[in-house]
Amino acid sequence: KAYYAEAASELGIVDSPNGLIFGGQSNRSDVPSERVMAIIRAAESPTSSSVFWENHSSSKDKSLELRKLEHLASESTREVIRNVRKETSAFVYPSDFPTTSDFDFLLYTQVGPCKPRAITLERRGINPKVFDELSGLCCKHCAHVLNGESQHKGMWFPTNFESMSDSSFSQSVLSHVMTCHNVPQALKDAFDELKRLQSEHAVRTKRGSRKRFLEKVW
Repeated sequence: KAYYAEAASELGIVDSPNGLIFGGQSNRSDVPSERVMAIIRAAESPTSSSVFWENHSSSKDKSLELRKLEHLASESTREVIRNVRKETSAFVYPSDFPTTSDFDFLLYTQVGPCKPRAITLERRGINPKVFDELSGLCCKHCAHVLNGESQHKGMWFPTNFESMSDSSFSQSVLSHVMTCHNVPQALKDAFDELKRLQSEHAVRTKRGSRKRFLEKVW
């Protein structure tokens, strides 16, 4: 069963709620991957490979629990992820990548810190004194194009961890990223594909993993 599943993955076949479909990254090298060869070697020595099968099963489950979908994504999305991992971010660090979903890692590397003007906060009904020690978040693409302009649509000012960890906050950031003219299309396509893969594989996030990541960001 493991062999057929891995071989199907090599062909770009993925499981979805609607059955098997072509949609993953296929192996075009004409040479079986090391994952397939490892399964073949383990099958040839079943009595001495129990540890391999335990690790193989747990690593697959853990990967999906953390919403690590890079191995299922297209080459263009994998390239976006690789490039983002090389970038410097104020809120997300390279060490966060192994334990953070690909989607959240990409999303929170698109924002940087900003210091809002008092009048901006007052218009949003926020006491400016709250941000004497806090930083706002802003779309880094807008900040770059607008040369640090102190007010634009891609700005958010959560006043506590609860408001930032609420799903409506990340949805607001994502909505901006997907409609912002300053965000590269390749990045938007990557978000679309990762959302599709999460849906196709019925991925559910491991309890508490996202909260721990956002606590670091906060």
